Amino acid sequence: MNIEDALNKKPFGIVGHRGAKGVKPENTISAIKYGIEAGVDIVEVDVRKTKDNVLILLHDPDFKRLAGKEIKPQDVDFSYIRENISIDGEPVATLDEALSTVNGKVGLFIEIKEPETTPDVLELVIKHNAIHWVAIISFYDEALIQTKELLPSVKTGLIYFKPPGRIFEAKKLGADFVVPNWKIATAKANAVAHRLGLKVVAWTINDEETAKKVLERKTDVMATDYPDMLVYFRKKLLGS
Repeated sequence: MNIEDALNKKPFGIVGHRGAKGVKPENTISAIKYGIEAGVDIVEVDVRKTKDNVLILLHDPDFKRLAGKEIKPQDVDFSYIRENISIDGEPVATLDEALSTVNGKVGLFIEIKEPETTPDVLELVIKHNAIHWVAIISFYDEALIQTKELLPSVKTGLIYFKPPGRIFEAKKLGADFVVPNWKIATAKANAVAHRLGLKVVAWTINDEETAKKVLERKTDVMATDYPDMLVYFRKKLLGS
């Protein structure tokens, strides 16, 4: 799945948020596989680095919420994490494993949580020949700037959640799409983004009523914790 095709899917594209966060332990290989099998166009993961420079999938700065341990990945080696920490019985995954699992079956959004990891992330993207099916997303401008400097052909998206949004900043950063919280992805904001040539990927849509509302605003892609729900909704719209 070329990322460009995924971003242009009609009537809308679907992103499995942290794989399939509402169904499987987030950011795990089982969550990624679930999202793919459910029929998403893109899966999304979050990336951080361990003390010995292994890129792992983790949203939070530590493992407290997911594993009850106030341990930051940057303070320990990956071997320690593998031996001592699990997420609802699932091993903590690496970005390398995530790229191997996706392997172009669908698109992959890699959210960079620590801008300094950007070159290492891109190195793995090259290693997996993933340039055309991966996009880099981040709240951090520098992650997107560096991506475009190092690998100009990789698609990028700027994430934000506070009004009035960051559409014009995204354009200046050379981003290809914006990633707003669905509440501020209004019809007016989406129209502005589209005029500037940016796609809109809204998050996180977890029920059909919200999906209808977001689609009416001409949102291009929706991220969800429940891939089955949005896949079913899209099938209904297409009459299949």
